[in-house]
Amino acid sequence: MKKALTAGLLSALVAPGSGHFYLQHKRRALVFFVLAILSLGLLLQQVMQVAQVISLDIQTGVLPLDIGVIAAEVTKQTTATIRDGADKLMYGFILCWLIAILDSVRLGLKQDKQDALTANNALR
Repeated sequence: MKKALTAGLLSALVAPGSGHFYLQHKRRALVFFVLAILSLGLLLQQVMQVAQVISLDIQTGVLPLDIGVIAAEVTKQTTATIRDGADKLMYGFILCWLIAILDSVRLGLKQDKQDALTANNALR
């Protein structure tokens, strides 16, 4: 399998930066991985805040133990969270992942080309 394909698949299916790590571009791999973890961490923090608010409402009796009412409140709180900026974090994460895939494929193609030139020079 070509390095470009392997790097692209690793970045797409494992984690942003894993294709770079495979290609021995460890600094870039670390940058993409850290950006992805930060954006996911911030997104998870917002989700946990929503869960804590709903949990506290259930414990204090503001929300009854009715699955329909709780589901409606989850939907309402989630919509408000997305409106307040969580969508930007998700888009940032997706953009980071896509850039990591494209960059790892680009670097893999470059290495594949160098490998082909080296192999041709060795045959001469």
